[in-house]
Amino acid sequence: MGRMSPGEPTIRRADASDFARITRLVNRAFEVEAFFAVGDRTTEAQIRAKLQSGVFFLAEQRDKLVGCVHTEHRNGARGYIGMLAVEPSAQRGGLGRRLMKVAEQHCLQARCTDVIITVINLRTELAPFYRGLGYRECGTAPYSDAHRATRPVHFVVMAKALTR
Repeated sequence: MGRMSPGEPTIRRADASDFARITRLVNRAFEVEAFFAVGDRTTEAQIRAKLQSGVFFLAEQRDKLVGCVHTEHRNGARGYIGMLAVEPSAQRGGLGRRLMKVAEQHCLQARCTDVIITVINLRTELAPFYRGLGYRECGTAPYSDAHRATRPVHFVVMAKALTR
């Protein structure tokens, strides 16, 4: 594990030509969830729908997709950030934090006053990561892919106030 080099990845907005690459990256990054969920995390059709409801930001390094995050404006002044995925070989190098910052900035520019995220309760490493970014637990929600679950699982909802 560790940082990919040389050079920092560039970040750009995704477009329709990126569906397949995003799908492959997300499914690779979420293979860690095989201990409680069967099958792929997402499909190209789901990525296409998310791109219509919001924005994907992509991190690329030498034409290779190494990270992504999805963000959308939801009801009122609330933003939502999800599908943060980093290529396993590039994890623990700060790219996830960088993508979250880009997504939060996008929400701020869309006049969102706060952002919510959802994390899997069984992925115990996630809540501390997001707490370190200023998110706080504020509730729970049903696991949206319950048909994939092999054991009881739910989402922990976390929120963060955005400031200019």
